[in-house]
Amino acid sequence: MNARSWYAVNLGPAESPEVRALFAQVFGSSMSDALWQWKYADGRGQATGTRDHEGKLIAHYGGTARTLLWDGRERAAVQLGDVMVMEQARGVLSRNGAFATAAQSFLQQHIGAQTRFAIGFGFPNERAARLGKALGLYETLGEVLALAWPSPPAGHNGGKLRLWATAPLDWTDPHTQGRLDTLWQALRSDAQGFVLPRRDADWWRHRFARHPDGPYQAWWVRHRLTRRILGAVVLRPGPGTWEIVDWLAPLRHTATVLVAARALAASAGATALTGWFSAPLAARLGAMPALADASSQLACTNCVTVARDPAITGDLLQRPWWLTGGDTDFR
Repeated sequence: MNARSWYAVNLGPAESPEVRALFAQVFGSSMSDALWQWKYADGRGQATGTRDHEGKLIAHYGGTARTLLWDGRERAAVQLGDVMVMEQARGVLSRNGAFATAAQSFLQQHIGAQTRFAIGFGFPNERAARLGKALGLYETLGEVLALAWPSPPAGHNGGKLRLWATAPLDWTDPHTQGRLDTLWQALRSDAQGFVLPRRDADWWRHRFARHPDGPYQAWWVRHRLTRRILGAVVLRPGPGTWEIVDWLAPLRHTATVLVAARALAASAGATALTGWFSAPLAARLGAMPALADASSQLACTNCVTVARDPAITGDLLQRPWWLTGGDTDFR
């Protein structure tokens, strides 16, 4: 394929059938129109692509809007995703390649001082991360770890009185929005030392309740005696293991919420509760005695874009980031 004739294009609703066809070819699974809308419609996402000399879409580079918070500051960011290149075009790894053409166009248009987003971040696979760094587009921020907690034996509670109870979260309940926002504000206050992507009630509702594939279960965790809400947790059931995708709670209740999540998974027959966590967050969880028995392995790296608003200082990159599987668009 002749890379010299490839060119970048912006992609929107009219091109979504092409994008979904490329997605199916690259990833071997389908992207429905509803899933494309969930990711990109109504200004939630931006995307660029690379076309060959015949006008065929051979690469895609997308991102969805997020807000990063640290030290009381907020900045608009973009979470990169749906990075894909047609197999026949993957051999060209130069700055004229299909990936580089789409990526550079996206970064130049959407990230910087006079653009919508101050910085980009994402969870690239090993090949994309290596190529992005070689082209000077990405900087490694840290590792994302896959933790796995074994399920306790049925009825086992370590000899301790269980002081929590769980109940399904009802998205139609008018109190749900306020309760989630209260938990979010508590987490935001407690996690001041972290760079924290916004996960308020509106974001949770779109991310989990409105996901068109609907694979999630959301639960309240309450104090068994007072019925006071301690936190909320989102789980993704699986055939052998369950995954904790996100939670909202003050730090003092985090261990209780995750222990409750382990119990929910175990009661459904799961052999373990798994989850993706940025390395600093995984370390924080591992320091909690009730969560210290997790096994760990590398899931992927977390990268940020070299292109960024000059007002973004090294302070943002040196701080620990609070990231879970819910911060991806594919867990």
